[in-house]
Amino acid sequence: MIQYKHNIDAMEVVYMKLRKKSIRVLSLLIALSMLLTNLVFAQEEIVLKENVQQIGPHTYYKNINWISDKGIFNINVVETDMKGEYIRIEASDNGKATGTSTVTKQAEPKNSVDSRVIAAINGDFFYTNSLRGLPIGTTIIDGEIRNAVEESTVFGVTYDGECFIDKLKLNAVAKIGKETYAISAVNGPRRENQLILYTPSFGNTTNTNGMGIEVVIKGLELPVKAKSEYKGVIASVLNETDAAEIPDDGVVLSGHGLAAKFLSTLSPGDKISFTLDFNIDDIKYAVSGLPRLIEKGNVVPDLDKAGVPAGRNPRTAIGIKEGKVIMLTVDGRKKGFSDGMSLTELAEYMLSLGIEDALNLDGGGSTTMIARKQGYYGPRIVNLPSDGYERPIANSVQIISDAPLSNPKYIRFERDSIKIFANSSYTPALYVMDEYFNRVNIGDDQVKFTVSKDLGKIEDSGLFTAGKKAGTGFIEGALGTEKSRLNVQVFDKVASLKILNDYISLEPGEKVQMQVKAYDETGDEIIIDPSAINWVVAGGIGTIDKSGVFTAGNNLKDGRIVARVNSTEAYVDARVGNLPIVLEGFESMDNIEIKSVRAKATATTSQEGEPVVLGSSALKFQYDMKTEETGTSAAYVSFKNPIKVPGKPIEIGFWAYGNGSENWIRGTYLNGAGERKIMNFTSQGGFNWDGWKYVYAEIPKDEKYPISIEQIYIAEPTEEKKSAGTIYFDSLTSLYKTGEDIYSPEVVNINIANNAVLTEQPKEIAIKVRDKGEGIDPESIVLLLNNIQVKAVYDPETGIIRHEIGYKLLKGEHNIRLRLKDKAGNKLNPEFRSTFIYNN
Repeated sequence: MIQYKHNIDAMEVVYMKLRKKSIRVLSLLIALSMLLTNLVFAQEEIVLKENVQQIGPHTYYKNINWISDKGIFNINVVETDMKGEYIRIEASDNGKATGTSTVTKQAEPKNSVDSRVIAAINGDFFYTNSLRGLPIGTTIIDGEIRNAVEESTVFGVTYDGECFIDKLKLNAVAKIGKETYAISAVNGPRRENQLILYTPSFGNTTNTNGMGIEVVIKGLELPVKAKSEYKGVIASVLNETDAAEIPDDGVVLSGHGLAAKFLSTLSPGDKISFTLDFNIDDIKYAVSGLPRLIEKGNVVPDLDKAGVPAGRNPRTAIGIKEGKVIMLTVDGRKKGFSDGMSLTELAEYMLSLGIEDALNLDGGGSTTMIARKQGYYGPRIVNLPSDGYERPIANSVQIISDAPLSNPKYIRFERDSIKIFANSSYTPALYVMDEYFNRVNIGDDQVKFTVSKDLGKIEDSGLFTAGKKAGTGFIEGALGTEKSRLNVQVFDKVASLKILNDYISLEPGEKVQMQVKAYDETGDEIIIDPSAINWVVAGGIGTIDKSGVFTAGNNLKDGRIVARVNSTEAYVDARVGNLPIVLEGFESMDNIEIKSVRAKATATTSQEGEPVVLGSSALKFQYDMKTEETGTSAAYVSFKNPIKVPGKPIEIGFWAYGNGSENWIRGTYLNGAGERKIMNFTSQGGFNWDGWKYVYAEIPKDEKYPISIEQIYIAEPTEEKKSAGTIYFDSLTSLYKTGEDIYSPEVVNINIANNAVLTEQPKEIAIKVRDKGEGIDPESIVLLLNNIQVKAVYDPETGIIRHEIGYKLLKGEHNIRLRLKDKAGNKLNPEFRSTFIYNN
């Protein structure tokens, strides 16, 4: 049974009782709708949803969500007809054979008034060592050989615009007089007996070791391209020299073993030539991959033995079908969203789409697709990268539209429908495209709006205000004869409310706009104005007006702001006065999981009689870094749901109970832009005290708020300092202004380095100290030299404690100890100790 539901924006097609083999019908879907299609395939073990839309001339984007008893797969596909007008395919990189940049960055230089990238995917696998970004296979950009290997499988584009997938073989030879030697690669690592050609695209140097000969050649016409002979003059000859510099106007031939012997007869001023060619002519662009998935309509056997990570992973691939190019990504490593595919599964799926030739490209965290979907001015990421962000990669394949910007043709609301609460207002977003699906701007008065009778009213600007009664209808936007409809349902009740303000923390007199969302019984959002909410402020902490603006009162206290619609309500805690907030009291393990790297770690809440600062318990953290593995060891207290920090804290801190281990306390948080930042609660080796001490990390004033704390942890990069033991953490806190002095004083430096060996008697001992709080208490200072208290003079301006040594020191070891408190009674923890040897 096929059901069609038409409107101006979309056609919905529902296939019921579809057999598995019917997946092949996907390639026919484009014919169903030029603009946008939503499809759902359903059977006992298969649910297949597909969204299709045209994004440029002869180019279509599809998002496919395929759920079966074998797994769940989120697939993105772009298909373009190379025979169509205004379409071309190119490859791009960051401008060099080495180095990386994102697919989005690689697309930016191609966007102009005359042309624009409408889709792209990541390309070849690449080195991640000192040659980071160098593609594994051959790359050709606008005819230039960026890098080449003896043999690789490529997706290529000829100067005539023909696309192919085939094996590309390098045929390159250097010639000195009558002698020749094969060039093994262009811009690649040099191996035994190989002769490698390095061009300016490789970088500043050849990155080779000293075991060979390198000759610098000038007088060439660059860049280096295929099917060419190059004749040049030797500018210099370097014997057993590391990494020759590559001139901007020349190349370097680098030889090892037999290849070095071939170059050994050369001297500056000598002539040399070399030729470069491939088994396939007229290649303008080429990007390599492996393995080949489909060849001439057949799945290539033994794919999972091809040397590429097996099993289900995120995948990127490119294919060719009847003159059409198909780009495809499969997301992975996202439980409940997409499992990824094995290479065999990927090949079989692409075969089901009718693809005749296909090549696997770099996958995993590199898998990226960008597309200029309808309504976008430029391409954006449409898949879900497994790293959580777009990874910089070596190169990319791009679909470019040269279609000119033309008159507006299509008008579309960005949403198909909305649900809105009575008397609430909403301005629906819409966009306009020309005949080539380029988004174009129009004047505010060019769109004419109408609304169904009794649904509400709409202004010329598009601002819609719902009526007082529940009902259904539509908003229509018209651009000339072209129209688009937005279905509207007005509600007079809600099933649930959610206040979006995580926590209200204000100074007296400060204001904040309350934000709230409403939902119906199916969980769909109902647009609602704060003015449609009945607001209540509990605890005498301030007032709130009808539009939902809360004004903090003068009472420094905690309270609550409540939102009500009929009998449905939600609330958020609030505080007047930016007092510290305990974000995690470690009273339970519900949001905590313990992780470790090159270490073992466990944690529980503390029991009665064990150390606690606030509340009934602290986190008891047991760790062991004494493993056989080398490298930095770390034990993490990770928060399953990162802790959202209200407002704009100036620091994050907590109490740490140490055991004198001299490790390192750190943490991480995500800022409002999704960037991960490291917090250092101590310096390296600074977790050196016994008992409780408050540690903190200041948050930059220009941070992008809000922030969310991911984890706190101890780390140790020094092998001999790796330890095992039990520590405690308590009261993870955010601070908004200077408050109670709970900071321990610190020693900044001393004029005599620890374990120093001196041949001249020092004139004084000078120790610089600092205190973040009320300052050092001079009366508390106790300075000991060889366990005997000596006179100490403190200068509060410089923070330096001095003891003049006006007497002769004995030859041998001398120890220094310092004890003090600040004016709030916080002790120097640990007691400062240092040793020096006087050898005279």
